[in-house]
Amino acid sequence: MNMEEKNKRELAGLGSCGRDTENGKKRTRRAVLAVAGVMFVLLLAGCGKAEKVAETAGIEEAEGAEAADTENAGASEPEAAEVEAENGGSLESGTAEPGEAGGLEAEASEAEDEDRPITMADLLQENGNVANSAQPPELPETVLWFNATYACLTYTNGWDWRWVGGQEPTEDNADRAKYLLYSSWDVLDRDSGLETVDNLLEGGHRAKCRECMDNLQEWGFMDLSEQSFAEELTKIVTGERTDIDLGNVPGRYVVAYYMYHSGIEPEYIAAWDLCRVNQLYADYYLCGFMDYEEAMDASLENSLKLQKMYDSWDEMMSAYLMGYQFWQGDLEITDDSPTKERRSYYEMLKNSDDNPYELEWNMELKKSW
Repeated sequence: MNMEEKNKRELAGLGSCGRDTENGKKRTRRAVLAVAGVMFVLLLAGCGKAEKVAETAGIEEAEGAEAADTENAGASEPEAAEVEAENGGSLESGTAEPGEAGGLEAEASEAEDEDRPITMADLLQENGNVANSAQPPELPETVLWFNATYACLTYTNGWDWRWVGGQEPTEDNADRAKYLLYSSWDVLDRDSGLETVDNLLEGGHRAKCRECMDNLQEWGFMDLSEQSFAEELTKIVTGERTDIDLGNVPGRYVVAYYMYHSGIEPEYIAAWDLCRVNQLYADYYLCGFMDYEEAMDASLENSLKLQKMYDSWDEMMSAYLMGYQFWQGDLEITDDSPTKERRSYYEMLKNSDDNPYELEWNMELKKSW
């Protein structure tokens, strides 16, 4: 184990603890965050500002304030990764409406259906949440491993993780991928796409998390109790204090405060950035910015980094969801919490007949295309 990984583990509170201890710590951390969030919301509610904090903290927003929701197409920050329709949260902007083929319709024989497991895509289709898709190809296990790193987003959009990028590589889907890359990432071509990937690899949201922590230290907020911290944030959000700017997603400062006091360093959420890198490479293949071999070669290099950072799918997804929560500025205290929803997709996938995470985490990732 290298020093970087050892430090990450110690700071994340994982170390050599058993699974029960690890899960207990995770539950405790979530409870601490929930308490801080409830205090924050209740304090603002007492000032008549509960509705405002729900908006500014990102509790009810589809994808935060960084050009990632369907209402912010073409905004400027490329590291805002994903788009999910706020309506139901299952389809990305530009995807086919329920019941429409959208270029994906293809019928499989009954015999073929009997030979494969029931997938989440099948269940979503039966419920009318996604159009029928063609039968996915037989991909090398290494490529399926890449696909598994962003499978939660794939199924949030109602697609199938066994396709590279979640979709059949058709002309219609290529056009959709181009639109989504532009509206979500400000990516117009190969050059801007590679620049976006470089931004994620060099810092992504772990750099933004570090910035939030540094700001809280500079303002003297890290030494405050939860009660005092919530009170100070209340003053800022309500305009009582005008000397501090919390940016477009104030809830990130709540998450950063929680991470700091839980001993979690910003580098821990690297999974959130690197999983999206794999997602982008797949999209670049779909829309023709990269050919298949180049996209898979790049995914292999990135996935080998991921594999060294974490010891299991559960650990990687814990870090991914922490990063997602930070990006959203989601306090995870409401029933419609985006983080809760994304976490539920992971649990659903794990318990499905077509579980991506049955692939061995430590399998040998090798060029097989």
